[in-house]
Amino acid sequence: MNEVHSNRRRLSSSKPLYFLPRSLVRYISFTLVTLALIGIQVFIGGARLVFSLPAYLLLSVGVLLCFLTAKKVIRPPTACTVAVLAMTGWVVARALASPVEYLARPDLFMILAAVLMYLFTVMYSTGTRSRLVLTAVLLACALVHVGIGAVQFKQVDNFMPLPGIMRSDYSWRASGFYVCPNHLAGLLEMMAMMALGLAFWASARMTLRVLAGYCALMCLAGVAITGSRGGYLSVVFGLGVFVILSLWAVQLTRRGGVLLIAAGLSICAAVIIGGGLLFMSQSATLHARLGQVYEPNNPRLLLWKAALMQYHLSPITGTGSGTYLFYGRQFRSFLVQDDPMHTHNDYLELLAEYGLVGAVLCGLFLIVHWGAGLAGLRRIVREQIQPGAPRLSNDLALNIGALSAVAALLLHSVVDFNLHIPANTVFVAFLFGLLATPVGDPSFAAGESEKPAGLWRWLPVAIAIVLAAGSIRLLPGEVLAEKARVALRDDRNDEARDLARKAVEWEKKNPFLYGYLGEAEHFLTLNAPDQTTAFFLHEDAATAYQSALKLYPQDTGLLLKYAQILDLLQRYGEADEVFQTLFHSDPLFGNVYAYYGLHWQLQNRMKSAELCFRVAKRLGELEISNRGLQSIEQLKSNPVAQALMANSPEPLLNLPAEWVLNEP
Repeated sequence: MNEVHSNRRRLSSSKPLYFLPRSLVRYISFTLVTLALIGIQVFIGGARLVFSLPAYLLLSVGVLLCFLTAKKVIRPPTACTVAVLAMTGWVVARALASPVEYLARPDLFMILAAVLMYLFTVMYSTGTRSRLVLTAVLLACALVHVGIGAVQFKQVDNFMPLPGIMRSDYSWRASGFYVCPNHLAGLLEMMAMMALGLAFWASARMTLRVLAGYCALMCLAGVAITGSRGGYLSVVFGLGVFVILSLWAVQLTRRGGVLLIAAGLSICAAVIIGGGLLFMSQSATLHARLGQVYEPNNPRLLLWKAALMQYHLSPITGTGSGTYLFYGRQFRSFLVQDDPMHTHNDYLELLAEYGLVGAVLCGLFLIVHWGAGLAGLRRIVREQIQPGAPRLSNDLALNIGALSAVAALLLHSVVDFNLHIPANTVFVAFLFGLLATPVGDPSFAAGESEKPAGLWRWLPVAIAIVLAAGSIRLLPGEVLAEKARVALRDDRNDEARDLARKAVEWEKKNPFLYGYLGEAEHFLTLNAPDQTTAFFLHEDAATAYQSALKLYPQDTGLLLKYAQILDLLQRYGEADEVFQTLFHSDPLFGNVYAYYGLHWQLQNRMKSAELCFRVAKRLGELEISNRGLQSIEQLKSNPVAQALMANSPEPLLNLPAEWVLNEP
């Protein structure tokens, strides 16, 4: 024991590092890691690479500074670390071998950041106090999320706190800094479990425990106003796991009172759930949302079916990172017309993209860490809760909170894709780090965790260097691409074109960047001074789309825009080839048939155009198809146009979705 305390004194020494005291540099490193976790939440959860790269860079620098200031690094638990590295290695390998490099980047960088956060927790942030401070700061951030969500819920205007950031129309549903309410629910349900662990089990002053309880209630209220039905179920499940683990901890102390404490915990859980139901019943929108928790015709079932069809293409190794973005379109049901960007089931998306190998390694990772967390709970009770001492422990609070939070998110992952949101994934990595090393107080450390790290100490350094180098290299191009996207959204087409051209100098693997360039040049033709200028702008746009499709040949949006440009250039044969590609890659999307109708309308093939418009309308595309059908009806009333239509040869069309016209 004295040797452990002696080690602690040596580790906390203030020998200078260059011109700064070692203790100050270590404080800066922990601050950078904390800022990374907060920053990635504030910038829409890092849902786009441009918003996650700065946080990854901060995290990398923080870990590198930890390495420089630590005289002794604790060896990570072997079984847990091997499970982490096996899963990470497969994800990295599959991402590097994915068919579309740019689509694989978010998963690649996110898994590296998550592993880095995990190693930071198990090797550097091993003290209970530092873990409590980090949890407290994240709870404060969660309260800010809830406050912003309350404004969104009350104003019903899709308010977003950061300028230039917009979200889809979620009406009253709160999303905080995030752009999707379901992802905020995933974060808040985990934070609520952590806060409950501190409120019930932390060995802190009663004032702080009451404050933790208040944070838990606010997080639960935040989940309520997100309108996330998966969040509602996950909260109930997480509370159940929290009660069971708490009772088990009490039973392990062998000091009696189990039934009394069981009754107390059950009453608290019932009060929380009942109070939540009462709170939601006061709002007609929340009450209606609660009644929709069971929805037998939920479109998620159709997305899951598409993921299973994708899985059968490559059952063992999967189809590659990010590939559901286009296989989800290829295998979509005709009832799904919104873009199926994710499966809304983390497990099925993992299975489809990473195959059985990825699923098995992920299952092994979960089993090993859940077992480590439960073993840690027993060890904490045995070593820290002695006879005659209170049944309170900060390590126990973090352990039970982390186990309950992970359980809640694992259930939520059945119906959503929280683990594809970098902010939530990096926080989950912190939780798994707590489970891998549940005893944070060095005075209670024993066994393997006391050993020096040896060669393990270089692992986080290597990952941090790779992550930092990648972030620095990609960030300028991503920033310029995002500026080009926003300029295009705001109809600043000249600026969008200039920004896209500058971005291409930094980044040549982003297909959407070339798409922004092509779209800007297309819109510039609307104000072109003459037909010659418009022609050359369309030629430049076609070249940009060709560059984009070389990188991502399956993308529906790029193919549709390219076909439209070819039609405007009267290169109808080439446009028809593009549409045939579209019918293969996205055969049941209404917009494809609407634009194919325009393709034939431009060639005065009105019967073919009418058929395409009717299919598009039946699939749910109304704007283009209704306008096209109205113009055809007007032509039919004109005798001259009718004669021209009768004399125009019509191609024999065999559309993949023509059968929907006969559907009831």
